[in-house]
Amino acid sequence: MNDAHGTNGTNGTKSPPHPYPTKSEPGNPTVVPEDLLKQFHFTSLTRHPRSSTPPYYRCTIPPLDKMTGFYDFMPNEAGYDELRRFFDYLRNVGQVGPAISGQQQQQNGEDGHQNGENGTNGAAAKDGQVEVCVIDADDLLDDPVGIISAYCKSVGIEYSDRMLNWDNDEDLRVAKEAFAKWNGFHEDAIHSTALKPRQHVSRVR
Repeated sequence: MNDAHGTNGTNGTKSPPHPYPTKSEPGNPTVVPEDLLKQFHFTSLTRHPRSSTPPYYRCTIPPLDKMTGFYDFMPNEAGYDELRRFFDYLRNVGQVGPAISGQQQQQNGEDGHQNGENGTNGAAAKDGQVEVCVIDADDLLDDPVGIISAYCKSVGIEYSDRMLNWDNDEDLRVAKEAFAKWNGFHEDAIHSTALKPRQHVSRVR
């Protein structure tokens, strides 16, 4: 998400640092046009930096650096700033929200009844919009069934316990191929067979 090569442009032109034939879209922090972004249902999976940054750092020092091929720790590659700017952009252009997944609205309508089941302060997602769907990694690890079933409801698919288990040769093959590009970063995931509630509660809150 580099503004210099994104759709922001320079004063609405295609001149450097906007060398591509993409229509200028002021405010868009990505290289992806808004029309294409509208085709996706976005979900934000968040993890506290105190939980995510140390593992990333360990992947850049011995002995893991030889496996990962990353020899320099670059904090800006964590991507928190870029992801926040992208999230804010999606909200500003109305692609996500104002309804918030999992929250009951608090504001009553003029007739004294609540309008709909989801949303915040009576707001509901408009046509072409999706709910603001944010999943905290700690919540997911503490309650996989609850979080995944709620997520399925938000995106409109049927929940199945099979989603939390991949203890078969075909699923394991797919997982290994998916993570092959990031050798050393996801070893625990590659060698796992299910997502179960962890036995300890995270201290990072």
